[in-house]
Amino acid sequence: MVEPNSKGGSHLSKRKKKDVAGNMMDRISGLPDEILVSILSLLPLKEAQATSILSRRWQYVWAYCTTLNFDDEKNLARLRLYDKQALELEMCRYVNWVDSVLKQHRALNIERFRVYFKLDSRSCIDKWIQFAMRKGVQMLELDFVYSGYLYLPKHRFSNKLLGISETSALKSLCSEYIGFKCLKVLDLKTVDVDQEVLEYLMCNCRVLERLSVSDSSTLVNLKVTGHSIALKYLVIRRCKNIKTIEICDANLVSFVYDGNVRNLVLINLPRLVEVSLSGWYTHDFLEIAFFHLSCCLSQLEILKLGYMTAWQKMDPVIPSLPNLKHLELVFNEDENCALLHLASFIKKYPYLHTLVLKLTRYGSKKSPFAKKRAAKCSHDCLKVVEIVGYTGISRDIELVAYLTKTATNLEKIVFDPVARRRPRLDRLQDHSTVKNEELSRAQARQLKEKLPATLDVVCL
Repeated sequence: MVEPNSKGGSHLSKRKKKDVAGNMMDRISGLPDEILVSILSLLPLKEAQATSILSRRWQYVWAYCTTLNFDDEKNLARLRLYDKQALELEMCRYVNWVDSVLKQHRALNIERFRVYFKLDSRSCIDKWIQFAMRKGVQMLELDFVYSGYLYLPKHRFSNKLLGISETSALKSLCSEYIGFKCLKVLDLKTVDVDQEVLEYLMCNCRVLERLSVSDSSTLVNLKVTGHSIALKYLVIRRCKNIKTIEICDANLVSFVYDGNVRNLVLINLPRLVEVSLSGWYTHDFLEIAFFHLSCCLSQLEILKLGYMTAWQKMDPVIPSLPNLKHLELVFNEDENCALLHLASFIKKYPYLHTLVLKLTRYGSKKSPFAKKRAAKCSHDCLKVVEIVGYTGISRDIELVAYLTKTATNLEKIVFDPVARRRPRLDRLQDHSTVKNEELSRAQARQLKEKLPATLDVVCL
């Protein structure tokens, strides 16, 4: 007979649960190392490390993971980035964590190496990169988290790091350094890197397909030329000192640029089907942007344009894009003629399938948009509309009404109240912003009740 415990249950039920858990643990532990490593690679790195305390069998399994993602967003989100003393303490803790992992790591190769934390220029960073290169890293991502609250000197991706001398003729070299043989993705955020280093990497990393550089103050000029370069995806964002970007006779498929569009030279890019342009906002933004895109307008399938003051021009010249399927626009609600401009875009792109509007506003005008016959049109192919930054003000509602009437075969509309222009960490630390987003979601749910029942309405 089983004796009841003090709470009226039985010791047997506890033993059964313990036995089941133990048997399950034994079964998992009996799996081959390769499978265990694959499972742990799906976990956040700190959680994978924590499995080392389970038993002697698990002590070093995590150390064979080929994905090293040093993402410490939780600590970064709660940290006040303008508190220099607290930030210094957290940076030291972060560095110690990375160093300890690299010291224990046992895998011969690394697929992905990612650093995500607010860091200044430190000698250990070069050692981390060299470690990843020696392990034949395929994806190298360094994000040192830009913040305007507190200035910290940026780390520089230097010639010395690549194992070449400052006086070398970079293009004439062909490094046998193991890291260059495998590198497919290089993503640098808040890292200073110059033209010579980037061009050297493109010439010597024979499988480098994706290159992204953001917030580099030392990048002034950049050339991407020649079909021999493997690069297919190029992103250049907020490099404030850049003067020219020349892309010629290349196999580029996608190009993202946030900067002065006057600095672009694009020639003979037969595979380029996706372009995103944003940055300096001038009245002739559209005219300049489409001029530089003239070599690929007929083949573009995805176009993203980020600008605001350009709406002020009443009759912008918008060329026809016969193959365009996806369009993203920054939509300035404060401009009375904005809705007329939107109609002009929709008319020019007859096969448009997806439209994404990122709403911006400096005020909250309650008067309706300017009315004009040109704003009335119909579109048969537009199936999906996404509105980012939706708040539910009167102009938002008017915009939705216009789109649901214009897109005669509309299937889905997505309301996203999050203003994506603000860095994620800034938003999380601003409680009023989070509260306003919740109110906007409630407004979107109310509007959902008034839309056709056949329409798939999603509130993010």
